[in-house]
Amino acid sequence: MRYIGSKNSLLNDIYGIVEPVMDKGSFCDPFGGIGVVGSFFKGKGFEVTSSDILTFPYYFQIAKIQNNSISSFSNLFNSLAINSIDELLCILNNTQYDSGWFYENYAIKRQFFTIENAKKIEGCRRLIFDWSCNGLITKEEKAVLLASLINSMDKVANTAGTYYAYLKGWYRKALQPFKFEIISPSIGNLNCKSYNLNAFELVNGMEYDVLYLDPPYNQRSYSRYYHLPESIANLEENEVHGKSGSPILPSIISDFNSSKRAFSALEEIVLNTKFKLLLFHYTDEGLISNKELYHLFSNLGKVEVIEMSCTNWYSVKKGKSSFVQKIYKVVNG
Repeated sequence: MRYIGSKNSLLNDIYGIVEPVMDKGSFCDPFGGIGVVGSFFKGKGFEVTSSDILTFPYYFQIAKIQNNSISSFSNLFNSLAINSIDELLCILNNTQYDSGWFYENYAIKRQFFTIENAKKIEGCRRLIFDWSCNGLITKEEKAVLLASLINSMDKVANTAGTYYAYLKGWYRKALQPFKFEIISPSIGNLNCKSYNLNAFELVNGMEYDVLYLDPPYNQRSYSRYYHLPESIANLEENEVHGKSGSPILPSIISDFNSSKRAFSALEEIVLNTKFKLLLFHYTDEGLISNKELYHLFSNLGKVEVIEMSCTNWYSVKKGKSSFVQKIYKVVNG
């Protein structure tokens, strides 16, 4: 899935900072997003604990980090009289529904998806909703199916990478047929866990070998830019408005989106968590100044500031762009 701030291009660089200090142990990623960093370190043998305050990234983390195999779907298989994931995928890829909240708001009224793809996505969404309401799938299985639906629909979304706006013309990928594909878990450490908590709730009083912090660095709310995946993950059909089709509900805002609260939120986290190695991923454009960061971290251990070029999704027209980010490496003791 296209995701703001994805660290796909930096995974080996991040591991290159961690590996000389330790090549295994506990790894905590409280701003885990869709599980890119966490699933990578799971694959390296670390016992990963991840979290996110939004539901849809949390579901991605369940599918990729917490799970060690594709869910069995035993109750659902019995109900549908099928025996395999392939048969389940066949059902999901052959359903469609030509009305409903998603279809009306994001294909008819707004050009986020083609009519044909919206029918298929609406059909999948309704099936998963019905299976959940009828107790045919577990909470974990629901998370995997909804994360997989969101991941699959993003591949044909007529957007520049977020759901804050759709494109005036049709993006070439948006014209491809929708195909439901299930997310496979990362192979690695078998004792990884994921949570739907804010960062402080997750780490308060805990101890980790590696504490990796990659918080929002500006006032941009992910719940606003990814309102549609969040609504789908929560199986909600709220009233929407504007060109973006965003719900008429307050956005979920992190303390790190606030210039007044960002530094104190970081201070609260690092002073109440024990770690051997802290990596704080940030940028010079962030709400917390370099001076504040260096002063805080220098009281916790030996500090090294590492600069790296990060590739980020920018737009369909311009493709991807690079910008410099910093990792504050703090070795405790």
